[in-house]
Amino acid sequence: MNNIALKKQKNQSENELIDKSYDFSAKYLAVWHLHHLIETSPHVIDFGTISILTNCLKDSIITRQTQAYFMYKQIAGALCSMIIHAEHLADQALSALLSLLATTSGHPHRAVAEALGDLPLSINGPRISKHYNEKVPNISLNEILNQSSISITTPPTLIGRSLVAAIDQEKKLLVIKLARIDEPPHMLYKEPLWMHHLRSQHYSFPVRFNIPRPIKIHGSYTFRLREIPLKIPLRVDLHPGNYAIGFIADKDYFVYPNDTIKEQRLSFEELREMLTRNAWLLGKLSAEGIIHSAPIPLFHNRVQRQRRNDHGLYEWRRAGRLDRWLESCSYPNLGLSGIRDFEHLICFKGMSKNIYNHIGVHILSLLLIAGSYFRNKDKSKVGIDRHGKPVDARDLFDEQFLKELVADIFHSYYHGFVGMKFRKKIPVDLEKLACRMIEEMGVDRYMEEILRIADQNEITDDEFTDYLKGKGYSQSKIKNFEKGAKDIVIESGPHLGEFNHGISLPEIIEAVETISALSIVGRYLYSA
Repeated sequence: MNNIALKKQKNQSENELIDKSYDFSAKYLAVWHLHHLIETSPHVIDFGTISILTNCLKDSIITRQTQAYFMYKQIAGALCSMIIHAEHLADQALSALLSLLATTSGHPHRAVAEALGDLPLSINGPRISKHYNEKVPNISLNEILNQSSISITTPPTLIGRSLVAAIDQEKKLLVIKLARIDEPPHMLYKEPLWMHHLRSQHYSFPVRFNIPRPIKIHGSYTFRLREIPLKIPLRVDLHPGNYAIGFIADKDYFVYPNDTIKEQRLSFEELREMLTRNAWLLGKLSAEGIIHSAPIPLFHNRVQRQRRNDHGLYEWRRAGRLDRWLESCSYPNLGLSGIRDFEHLICFKGMSKNIYNHIGVHILSLLLIAGSYFRNKDKSKVGIDRHGKPVDARDLFDEQFLKELVADIFHSYYHGFVGMKFRKKIPVDLEKLACRMIEEMGVDRYMEEILRIADQNEITDDEFTDYLKGKGYSQSKIKNFEKGAKDIVIESGPHLGEFNHGISLPEIIEAVETISALSIVGRYLYSA
């Protein structure tokens, strides 16, 4: 097709977008045709196309359509294609998208952020050996100490599912991490492999990152502990085979950013340093193709994990209700010594939009941890009060510091991921965001979850009883429930949003969209 015919086709599509007599379907097809032209014949596209597409993203008539998001996604995708295919318009198209990112909300904002998040990046993670030695040694703690030439100076204690003891004049810790009941032994193997890789390769971490040193027993990173030298509480569900890994960690490996114990709480400046350093590390590792997939556990509905194909995991781009946000922040996988729990590290090889998803998980996790720091000042202020009203804990927050913390987290993550500092004004209303975070995170309006009949039928009678026990029901009250007879409403929050509804804090999702998109754009521009 010659240039005259192509320009005629372009003009016709643009007229259909401008002319109000064309319906939604016709306009959608017009955008599709323009998108196709941008990719196949970008030389016929001009600045007028940018202006028309930009105006469509602001069109209130489109907003009222049920399928508006898909139109916005097509428009934003077309504008992004100009950055890649139309060199003569790349700067103008990017400028238009960044302006839209700063000024839109709702579906248009999501579409623009996702389009920018899909800019092509060249990121390939390292190859990590996955060979697992099936011959797992069966060994006692004393034999581990003797074979590793380790002398402990304190008796082992239990932290979570790990046996922990001080060594080397209490400057280091011996950690024996035990497998969970539902964890295949080979899954433990990933963590020491990553420790070995990050310690042995020449990665550059100009900030503090104390990577633990894994212990090998008879050539194997995994072993079976012959006997556990202390009583394990019933709430800790360990694998009956006592499968474990061992490593030497820094003395403050278990120092968290949001401790509930008053004597161990960090000052504002200590918290700022810890969170921003870990934000930089998460960004830097992601740039190397090493993704931490779970800085904190995020769920849409934990109670539906057995039944749902996604196991109830949170898909932040869909902005659904966030399950038990405060509980998710209890023991984050980052602390004073740096990022931890390397079992959650994965090699990235794939499309940019997957990096965009992971960045969003990182940023959302960091913002939630920041909110939990204030709530954890007083753990008694949670739930519903004796008058049946939601507990109001907003007085625990410092709005100005929270606002600064959000900005610092973004700047540090961006620097780590892009390799350059962000020099412009962050296109997020930080004051509004901090205010809304305090409003939603500080008042426990959403405490209920529902154990559906379908979910009850997916578990055994014993699991049903254990679940209700875990929610504080006595044995006598549990007898009043007939499994599978009706939905059971349980107080388990605080959650961010009502059960099976959207998140009550959409502002945090929009901030995550913006920050994730800007990180991708920065990397795209500076690595080109």
